[in-house]
Amino acid sequence: MSAWFDKLLHFAIGLAVGITFWWLLERYLRNAARRINPILFLIMLVWGASGLFFFRKLGIPILSHTAFYMAIPDWDIPLYQVTRLRFLIHRSWLFHSTLLPLALLGLWGWLRRSPPSHQWPTLLTNSLRDSALGLSIGMSAHLLWDALLSSTRRGFYIRGFGSLNSWLWLIMSLGLGIGIPWLVARTIHHANTPLGIDD
Repeated sequence: MSAWFDKLLHFAIGLAVGITFWWLLERYLRNAARRINPILFLIMLVWGASGLFFFRKLGIPILSHTAFYMAIPDWDIPLYQVTRLRFLIHRSWLFHSTLLPLALLGLWGWLRRSPPSHQWPTLLTNSLRDSALGLSIGMSAHLLWDALLSSTRRGFYIRGFGSLNSWLWLIMSLGLGIGIPWLVARTIHHANTPLGIDD
């Protein structure tokens, strides 16, 4: 399979998972869907699922850089080439998980609880939250497609993990990578729903 076609498949799966997540928001948590920036969500969704690979074909210099071209779960490839750190060999536990976007959501939670004297601008914290939500769903879609594709070949694995532990890591990552954004969206929804009214 060519690299371009592989990225296209990751892109399609990412859009499918993202559209499903957004549809569920619209259906069950409409107030959250109205407050999450759909553009930031989409950009980070695509970056997490497939990378912004189409910019390289358009010849846009900055956006053609490896960091944008590759999906974030594949960043362990160039990082390993530069650092030679063994835990960064491809399919590392760090990048083949949803730890990075969940850490960003943790940072968002910490920033929004800052005392009033050190309050961060709402636009900044909301942008961080919306980016992390999209990234988490996108990376979850990437992992899901990797697992499905690997299952038809040599089996799914995380570097340094056995087969069973790799699958457990995947299931935990998918659960957290989709579940935590859903819980954040519920919080947004309920915070913006008048008492006694819930659509």
